[in-house]
Order: sequence, then C-alpha cells, then structure tokens
Amino acid sequence: MSETFQIEISHTFRDFKKEEWNLLVPPDSVFQEYEFLSGLENTDCIGNSDWVPVITSARREGVLMGVLPAYLRSDSYGEYIFDFQWANAFHRAGIPYYPKLTVAVPFTPVTGTRILLHTNLNEAERESLASTLLQNLLKFGKKKETSSVHILFCKEEEQSPGIQNSFAPRLSHQYHWFNKSFANFDEFLSTLVKDRRKTIRQERRKISESGLTIQTLTGDQITEEHAHIFYEFYKDTHSKKWGQPYLNRKFFLEMHNHFRHRLVLVLASDALGKPIGGSWNVYRDGFLFGRYWGALEHVPNLHFECCYYRLIDFAIEHKMERVEAGAQGEHKFLRGYEAVPMYSLHHIYNEQGRAAIESYLEREIVMERENISAYNAQSPIKTLRGEG
Repeated sequence: MSETFQIEISHTFRDFKKEEWNLLVPPDSVFQEYEFLSGLENTDCIGNSDWVPVITSARREGVLMGVLPAYLRSDSYGEYIFDFQWANAFHRAGIPYYPKLTVAVPFTPVTGTRILLHTNLNEAERESLASTLLQNLLKFGKKKETSSVHILFCKEEEQSPGIQNSFAPRLSHQYHWFNKSFANFDEFLSTLVKDRRKTIRQERRKISESGLTIQTLTGDQITEEHAHIFYEFYKDTHSKKWGQPYLNRKFFLEMHNHFRHRLVLVLASDALGKPIGGSWNVYRDGFLFGRYWGALEHVPNLHFECCYYRLIDFAIEHKMERVEAGAQGEHKFLRGYEAVPMYSLHHIYNEQGRAAIESYLEREIVMERENISAYNAQSPIKTLRGEG
C-alpha cells in the first residue's frame, strides 16, 4: 500500500481542496463535509489550543484517495462518548491520559463514516487503505506520547478494520426516527400506542393555539440575520445548561455563507413577529440531523415542536429515510424514536490500562445490547412492542 499511496499528516483543513475532500464523503456523513469541518477551523472553534487537527491522508498520483481526520485533545469535552472515568483512573495510577487523539466531528454526537475513502477504490483497496490510515495515526499518536486513540460515532462496518488494528469496540445508544414511507404525520402517529398519540396531538394543538408562527426554512430562505438570531438562541440556552458555548457567532455566519444548502432552520416567532426560539438542523439526501436548539422564552412544548415534530414533518414531506436528534433521549423515545446502537473504537497504548478498559468494554457491550432490547420492548411504537 505504501508503494502506491503517498501518506501525509496535515494539521489544517486548508491543505485540502473542498472538491477533492467532498468526493470522499457519503450522503449520511454530512458533518464530514469540507465546509463544516473547515468552518469550525476558520472561525477558531477548533485548532488553537484544543481540537487540533491531525489529518492523515493518502494520495495516488496526486489524487486524494483517503482521509482520516482526527484531533489532538487536552480534555474530553464536546465528545459525548464519555471517558472521564478512564481519565480519572489513569490520573489515580499516575499515568497521563491527556493528550489523546480523537477521531470524531467536534461537538457533534452524530454517526458517520470516519475513514473517508474514494469510491473508485475496489473492496480490497478500501480495506488495505483503511488499515494503512489507522496504522499511521497510531504511529503518530505513539510518537506524540498520547495515551490513546478514540474513534467515536463510527459506522458499524468500520468496526472490523478498527478491531484488526488493535482497537477495542464500544457500544452505546441513541434514539433515531425512521420513515416507514409515511404519507403524513397522522400516519406516523397511527403506529404509536394510543396514549402517546393522544399526548403528541395535545402538544401540537397547544403550540398551534399559542399564537406563535413557526416556519421551516431551507437554503436561501435562511438569511444572515437568521444566523445572528440563532446564535443568540444557542448562546443563551447553552450557557444556561453547560456554561461556555463551544461555538461562536462567526461559526453560524460561516455556516450561512458556505453551508446553508445543507441547513433546515425551524423558527418560532411571537405575535409581533419577534423570533423567540427554534432549531438549527442539517440534511443531505435522505438523512436529517437535528443539531442545535435555543429559545429566549419558555413556551411549553415548543422544544418538542421545533426539534422533533417539525423535523418529522420535513422528513415525511421530502421522503427522507431517517432523523437523528443527537445525544440523550428519554423525551425522543417517548415521541416515536427508536433505540439504536452507536459504535466507537478505542486504542489504549498503556498495556495495563488497555487490559482494564477492554475488560470493562466487554461487559458494557453485553449490558448495552440488553438495554437497547429493553428500551425498544417498552417503545410507544407498536411493532417494536410486538403489537399490531
């Protein structure tokens, strides 16, 4: 593989062209697109002191054939596959846990392809190049004396090359909504048990009677003013819940300028036309991802309407396959989202630490499989409960 591919390590997305990068990104991995990742860098949300890009790339005759974007980390915030207990255990043992390397989309708990490969590669070449990229990242991590390499929210099919290259698998879960070729929202509701249908109809009715105007905007319908407005929503809500926001105003303006063809903005305004809340979402082809929510006023059920029901409406109207609404989930589960497995991979350089963590992960996988089955057995979706 090394004879036919030129392998390099880069520390900025500026070393790549948008067109060559995006050729490698599959439709269900929209957050790996160049505009999003370079936008985080261009607006200083990553790259200064944390989330430092470490991009392993492969070229053949000058053509970009594969990339593995990773980040050098000095903490674990913004990752959503939690390893704080591991860090504490290392600290107690007198072993540094940071820096570490993380393969993920910063601040974005969304499944997607992590090892990006050109579609012109045949299956044998894909397998070989994936291993080459992983091996080179592991060599880089060892040289930099990192404690570990973590591949988060990866595809199930990426488990195999990871395991073959000494990564240990981990299982967690999220809640996703799946379109069963529904003609409309009521047809979706008909798949739920009676009490949940009643509750959702009540929640939507209360919003419709609230005097609010709710718009679903896409593409050029989204203006620069909307970017400013939504940043205020995001900043206010994030600071109340988590403290310092990860993203800045420049990022939302950057997304408006270079990524709005992928955006779905659900915007709620009061009777005077003043925007008071909404959700900022991303889509490509058959896949819709709920990302950011914010509100300047508390309106009962507005969060459910903007973050779940309007996205389901949009997905049904556009015949989309799936809606993902991010981390956490009891409120999603109760509104017709299914428990689904999330995959990650972890390589620990320290042998003693590796043995302890791999033993823990083996037990955790068994528990998570049982959890996913148990959650879905209690789902409001009748077929998952074995009804209807």
